[in-house]
Amino acid sequence: MFRKTGRRRAWVRADTTLCYTKGALVLITASNWKFCGREWIVRSTGLCVVAIGIFLLSGGCAPKTERSYLVILTEGIPPTLDPLAALDSRVDNPVINLYSALVQYIPGTTELSLDLAESYEISDDGRQYVFTLRPDAVFHDGTPVRAADVKYCIDRMLTLKTGVWAYLTPVSGAEILDDRRVAIDLYEPFHGLLGALTRFYVANSELVRTNEFEGDLGQRWLQNHDAGSGPYSLVSFQPEQQFTVQRFYDYHGGWGDRHIEKAVFRVIREEAARRIALRNGDADWIYLSSADTLEALAGEPGIKVNRDPTLNQLYIAFNTRREPLRDARVRRALALAYDYQGHVEHLMRGNAEMPYGVLPARGECASPDQPIPRYDLVEAKRLIAEAGVRPGEFELTMAFEGTTGETPFFEIMRAGAAELGIRVTAVDIEWDAKVSNYSRPDSSTDIGTIWLFAPGPEAHHFLYSLAHSSQAGDGGNNFAWYQNPVMDRLLDEAAAATEEERRCSLYRKVEALWLEEMPFAVSVTMVGLSAQRDDLKGYSVALGHPLTQNLYPMWLE
Repeated sequence: MFRKTGRRRAWVRADTTLCYTKGALVLITASNWKFCGREWIVRSTGLCVVAIGIFLLSGGCAPKTERSYLVILTEGIPPTLDPLAALDSRVDNPVINLYSALVQYIPGTTELSLDLAESYEISDDGRQYVFTLRPDAVFHDGTPVRAADVKYCIDRMLTLKTGVWAYLTPVSGAEILDDRRVAIDLYEPFHGLLGALTRFYVANSELVRTNEFEGDLGQRWLQNHDAGSGPYSLVSFQPEQQFTVQRFYDYHGGWGDRHIEKAVFRVIREEAARRIALRNGDADWIYLSSADTLEALAGEPGIKVNRDPTLNQLYIAFNTRREPLRDARVRRALALAYDYQGHVEHLMRGNAEMPYGVLPARGECASPDQPIPRYDLVEAKRLIAEAGVRPGEFELTMAFEGTTGETPFFEIMRAGAAELGIRVTAVDIEWDAKVSNYSRPDSSTDIGTIWLFAPGPEAHHFLYSLAHSSQAGDGGNNFAWYQNPVMDRLLDEAAAATEEERRCSLYRKVEALWLEEMPFAVSVTMVGLSAQRDDLKGYSVALGHPLTQNLYPMWLE
């Protein structure tokens, strides 16, 4: 079931692989990974015995349990239902069902369509977008969606400067032109505005305003309440457990004959348990982080597996405020010590993609002519020696999310750093704790993983939110605390460039500077893995909303 060859790299199967070792049958889960020297091995735990008992008793793929509602199993529940927080995929998941945006991607595509807006116009100078709202859109309490709601949400975003604001920094404000017409004003022209607006969800301003508490603009209330106009309304929300939604019959998009009436999104952190629930018919769709689980389910009767292309890019931040990471040579060396091909080909069984330069291959301005990340220990060791770093001189900390399958990423980084004489220790924390960790330079770990959950393919969403100095701290994505006036100027100019050739030329300069200074190692692009019962139809994922389950196009046969 696994092999081990001398000092060569050996990869074992994870999550739900059965291995015979030391006279016992062992179920390997993501928590059993361990990298020893240059070899992957497995450590057994008592949990394996319990898991094996469950596995053996389950006795194959059971018929689906008869239910009147859809069950979706994920590895994490959103920390809030505030639509402004849809920068986080866990939040975008419920919010895309509960709320509507001015424009939205057609499910399964990167093609934009109108949503709350029935039309829009762009000023000649590109600094103003005027949206005319459709007359039939109403919030879940029956209140019509009006221009005042859009303006309130723009003002709220600009005041709080959190969440999706990271993708809408060129926005300077909004003006109410009449009851159904609203203008969004920009500091400079911004090519990526419409794509970014697919994550800007409009809330019922009167309802939120009524529930503001001590000037929080409704943040506390919106944690567990719904103020949307989307196809589904909130029934209940149990933090860290589940949330339930049901169809909103007055939805402006209309309803056909085949739709989901009610759905429960439930958190089960252990992937093995999610797999068993799907096999037994206790779930209709499950999230997967392991290629091994996907392969194991691929042959199951009544089950379909999904491999969805995404724009989700994994970056590894190097804290530029800490020694020895202040030195760009050390950062470049650590980036060269990461085994990218091993990550794609062995860990993910080909269910991941290599980026083009610093962007995902499907990103704007990405080109196969750009250098892909490479593993080069000879060059890495040369850079470390040139920087004057002695073996054993430094011990670095690395933050990652073990519960979402990131432990192997840490192990790959630790093994590569060890080859350079640098010890890396684990800081296994959840995403919310990681964001808090990186809110100040003194509390930030030395190294950390970050999946960039971009709202579209525009290069701005990746490069500005990571490398612009304005995005460091206070919940921003610049976990590297990287600050360079030249980089800021290039990113600002590229964001305002209306011609694609000019914009991509500027991003080539951004990329060259990035690769020279390496604030982040660019790892791999995610392929979204999931599995479902084969009677669930209509499941599709837009590139701008990876890892979300948009219920509206789905139905059960």
